[in-house]
Order: sequence, then structure tokens, then C-alpha cells
Amino acid sequence: MIYAKDNTDFKARRLRAVKQDLNSGAAVLARKALEDIIDYADSCQVENTAGLTVELKELAEQLIAARPSRLVVGNLLRYWLNSLPELPEDLDRARGRAGAHAEEVIDLLQKAQNQVVAKCLEEIQPGMTLMTHSSSSNVMALFRACHLAGLNVSAIITESRPGMEGRKLARYLSKLSINCQFITEAQMASFVVQADKVVIGADTVLRDGSLISKAGSRLLALAAKDAGIPFWVLAEGFKHSLTLPEDAVLEEADLEELQLEVMPHVQMHNIYFELVPARLVTAWVDEKQVAVTFRSLAEAHAEMLPALYNPSVN
Repeated sequence: MIYAKDNTDFKARRLRAVKQDLNSGAAVLARKALEDIIDYADSCQVENTAGLTVELKELAEQLIAARPSRLVVGNLLRYWLNSLPELPEDLDRARGRAGAHAEEVIDLLQKAQNQVVAKCLEEIQPGMTLMTHSSSSNVMALFRACHLAGLNVSAIITESRPGMEGRKLARYLSKLSINCQFITEAQMASFVVQADKVVIGADTVLRDGSLISKAGSRLLALAAKDAGIPFWVLAEGFKHSLTLPEDAVLEEADLEELQLEVMPHVQMHNIYFELVPARLVTAWVDEKQVAVTFRSLAEAHAEMLPALYNPSVN
């Protein structure tokens, strides 16, 4: 068919973009994946609603597989697939309904983030210093909420090599007129003692409360533990997974980012994500509460998102 190549090209472009996006937080990446679904529902070339359903499911499954460490992408796409209502036979209406449902899931994700920030904001006192690593959209939203509430917080942020996401966060905080100290990861242990709390986002919260987060997060958690500084994780229910730590996939990025020429006897690694054990976490903040003990996903979120656990999409 003439349209097959166009569909293939669209999927190849979007998969390449998702795989190469190492700077967006997990929730942002998930939203972009849902926006891809919206675009593809509107533009993919098919003859009928059955063909549209096949194409959309195929794109969703490929996007899920593209970023194994960012399990929220898979969670949200599975939720969209498993809660997708039966599409009408009229193709134009079917396109619109599939896209509208993806927009509903995006709205649900935004609402969840707002609730997480609101729960955390209740625990922030005026004049606090908050330390963070990488550039979580939840943490950025928290700083904005602190600014709007007039809490006069300050920040300690890391540059977050090799992606340097900390630069984006520094620019964001400067626009909000929030005073911040910008440091290398090597200085984390020296500066964490100045913080009242460490707040980070998470790409995934695993079944036992462990995290998958940007490399460097575990070092910051260890430094905070040693200094007696609370280490808080802001993560919506969509970021929770039934996966156990031993089964987690940790992505490795392009070695060129390390800026070292290839040499004999030198083995390079650029692992972008790492595990942070639950024992290093002081509190998990989700839509419902600030929890100092971790409850399993089945207890905490299964009743909220029943369609997420439908095994029909792996």
C-alpha cells in the first residue's frame, strides 16, 4: 500500500526522538509520547477503524519498548490502551475519539502532578533551602509553587552531568528570582549539610519503594543520609511499577557524551539511570500523602488506576 511507508516513517521518526531525548523528565517524556499518539491518530494512513486501532497499538507498544528505564511512559500508554473506549466505525470520529482519550490521560497526569506538589508544599516552611539533582518536572513545579506562595525558599542544584540538565533548572529558578547555588556532583556531600530537605523526582518507583532515577541520585541520597537531611521523592501514581529492583533495566547512553577518545585498555560507561534503595528515602510523596513508610503499589494505587494493571498489554 502507498501509505505503509508514510506510517513507517512517522513511527521511525518519533521512536528516534524518544530514544534520543535524555534531558526531559519522565513525566514530560510520557506526555510527549501521548502527544505522538494524538498526532498519529489524526494523520496515519489507514482504510478503516480496525486499521487505525492496529496502527495505534503498534506505535504505543514501540514507544513502551523504546525507554525501558522510564516506566511511566509504558504505564501511561498502557493506561491509555486499556481504558480506550470502543471506537466508532466512522474513521474520522474514531480518529478524534482516540486522540481525545490521549488528551484525557495527559490531563490526568497533570492533575496528579498538581496534587503531588500540593502535598509536598504543605511540608515546606518559609526560608527553607531545598537541594535537588537533575531537572524533574515535579521539582520544578514545586519551586514555582513555593515562589507563588511567597515562601522565599532557596536552592542547591547540581549540574547533572553528562546531560547537564541542571543548567535548565538554574535558568528556570533565576527567572523565578529564586536564589540558588549551582554545583558539580562531586560537591554534593559538602553542600547537602546546608539543605533543609533534598527533593528529587523519580523516573520509576519500584515495588519495594526503591527508585530508578538519574545517575548521581544515589550518591546524593547517601550524602543526605550521612548528614541527617531528609530525602524526599516526588512521584505520581503513574510512576509506580510492580517491577522489583533486580529486574529493573538501567539505560546506557551514547559514549560520545563522555568526551574521551577511544583508547586501548580503557572501557567507558555512560549509564544514565541508577537504583536508589528504599532505605535511603525519608518520604515518598504522591497524590494522596507524604508517606514515611512505603506501601506496595497494589495497596497504594491499584484502586485508583485499575486499567493500568490489565495484562493485555505487555
